[in-house]
Amino acid sequence: MIITGWENGEIIKVLLARKRISQKKLLELLTERLRENIPQSTFANKIHRNSIRLREMQLICDVLGYDLIIEAKKK
Repeated sequence: MIITGWENGEIIKVLLARKRISQKKLLELLTERLRENIPQSTFANKIHRNSIRLREMQLICDVLGYDLIIEAKKK
């Protein structure tokens, strides 16, 4: 899937839909993995403001069972 030009929220929504889980469930999985509390409002705001960091996106992809791959454009 080519995601060039997409915002974080759009990417996360597609991944969640493909896995058939909610944003709340994703947050539970992230909290479990990190062993720290992440307020739902903080997480939702980061998605809304498109301010998720690369490391956070890598973790989200890992928790959902996806690889984050960067490829050279095909000519």
